[in-house]
Amino acid sequence: GPASFVQGEMVSGDFFDTLGIGAALGRTFAPSDDKAGAPPVAVLSYGYWQRTFGGDPAVVGRTIWLNNSPVTIVGVAARDFPGLDPAHVRPIWLPISLSQRIGMDLFGSVSGDHPSLQAGDDIWWVYVVARLREGTSLGQAQAVVDAVFRNDVLDKTKELFKTADLPRLVLMPAPQAISGLREQFSTPLAILMTAVGTVLLVACANVAGLMLARSATRQRELAVRLALGAGRRRIARQLLTESLLLSLAGGTSGVLLAYWSVESLVAFMSRGGLWPSHLTVHLDLRVLVFTVAASVLTGIFFGLAPASRGTRLNLTPALKESLTVFATGASTNQRLNLGSGLVVAQVALAILALSGAGLLVRTLENLKSINPGFDTHNILLFTMDPSLNGYTSRQTRSLYSQMLQRIEAIPGVVSATYSFDSLLSGNYWDTSFRIEGEAQNSQHETLGLAAGPKFFETMGIPLISGRVFTPQDFSLSPDSEWKPAVINEAFARSFFKDENPLGRRISGVGHQGTSHEILGIVGDTKFRGLRNEIAPTLFVPAGGGEAVFEVRTAVDPRTVIPAMRTIVSELDKDLPLLSPKTEAEQIERSLFQERLMARLSSFFGGLSLLLACIGLYGLLSYEVARRTREIGIRMALGARPSDVLRFIVGQGIALSAAGAILG
Repeated sequence: GPASFVQGEMVSGDFFDTLGIGAALGRTFAPSDDKAGAPPVAVLSYGYWQRTFGGDPAVVGRTIWLNNSPVTIVGVAARDFPGLDPAHVRPIWLPISLSQRIGMDLFGSVSGDHPSLQAGDDIWWVYVVARLREGTSLGQAQAVVDAVFRNDVLDKTKELFKTADLPRLVLMPAPQAISGLREQFSTPLAILMTAVGTVLLVACANVAGLMLARSATRQRELAVRLALGAGRRRIARQLLTESLLLSLAGGTSGVLLAYWSVESLVAFMSRGGLWPSHLTVHLDLRVLVFTVAASVLTGIFFGLAPASRGTRLNLTPALKESLTVFATGASTNQRLNLGSGLVVAQVALAILALSGAGLLVRTLENLKSINPGFDTHNILLFTMDPSLNGYTSRQTRSLYSQMLQRIEAIPGVVSATYSFDSLLSGNYWDTSFRIEGEAQNSQHETLGLAAGPKFFETMGIPLISGRVFTPQDFSLSPDSEWKPAVINEAFARSFFKDENPLGRRISGVGHQGTSHEILGIVGDTKFRGLRNEIAPTLFVPAGGGEAVFEVRTAVDPRTVIPAMRTIVSELDKDLPLLSPKTEAEQIERSLFQERLMARLSSFFGGLSLLLACIGLYGLLSYEVARRTREIGIRMALGARPSDVLRFIVGQGIALSAAGAILG
């Protein structure tokens, strides 16, 4: 079939045994699979087996080609095992002994440099996972690891570090150490929990106010019970029980609503790339226990005031027939004062929630309105990595040159280029360098980007002075002493102040320490992301390797994707075209978390305001009902309906204004 791209994981031979993971089909790795010279084997994930091979049991024993190397499938991992990092499910696992053959360098990337873990070379991409022996605490294991690490590792590297900068090996629970989901969602979840807590407080204050009003209308009933011998504790228990039933009913309704809505929320987050699509969220026993506990505590805490008020009655006026008789006096005024205070608190909390939502919405709008320094419209992005198929650097450059010529011939395409990182993708390259003429030990740090032909023209980055790269710059001999470079304005300001940087030379760039002559200055652009400040950036001519193609079109960029795939397939049918997307989609995906937070916080803020309005309506309705006779007398004595309306509305405005000021 056609070539496809998968992100596998290299593991030791006892990986599955250590984790206690079995096979759904075939077998998992054995230690003998991870030895030099062992036949190359692979284990598939259950999901990848289902999607790609249709769940065919005959997949065991089949040969697949990975980076031009034949590998035999020996099994399928258990269905419920996504990997150690649930944020990144790996469709395939390989023994670490294959790292040299498949092509992993010391950072875990494919390149011509293939160090060997077995040979003792430096490897930077390995997680060490261990299972603690029964009865051994994390602290005890940490002490043993510290001793081994200090004696066997640090003694060999002390010359590379200052004593204060010596690295440490820290043991952590695997889910906490490996998965980035906890760090990614900790801040958004804290904000959402604050918003939800605010809504809960508003709802509780609302219910407490309504319970106070209801207990006031039941004073005669409660007074009769007290007169017939019912104890005040019994009355309080009855009122608290009613409050608990009300809160439990609300909790049950909330669980049902959460059950119906959680899948929609997760699907929305998955579409935006914020949530791994394979992870499911469901209501378990912990959620139900938390809901019951929160409902009970809410019912008790906010039912205390109505229960206390309902039992502190003056029986003589309360037993009289007229509501207006027993509903007057200090007791009722106290209820009204407490009810008014609860309404003010509701409005204040609602304003607080709306203010937070407004700030998040404003943040999102500010990010959207930022000028990134280049034209983001009608740009198609896709990734190519010919080195996966064994291409050398020279072969890759030749392939890219052919691709650019054929892509620019597609109707609707304006221009095309490539770079080793795309702008606003979150990926970037940091490099140190020295400026010729400065002290030998002086070093500076900058962002770097390897850019292809017509990069600045295609991306719409303006040229300020000098020149940008020409085709001749990409055909220079690798042995050239000085290679061309282009800098942005931030680079010129930061490192050359008021001097003219054109013609100046820098050296020690990148891991190969190349030297460059600055030939041009271009406008500042956002590189890492819209949230990041504009940073000094050094542009150098791109060589051969993994690259992101940027294609500017005069039509909808997605309409040219089929033509792109055809071109790539004609040049090499075994090369996949990876992750096609538009620049606008990349930006929207980078802002998805802010957009989600703005929407949810706006919803909760609006819900808080609605509850506060309901609470205000309930208090004013009770006040009107309590004073119906008084209002009738006033109107009989000549008061106009507008005067009565002004009085009632004024009371509501005063309470709302007080809450708004507090909020």
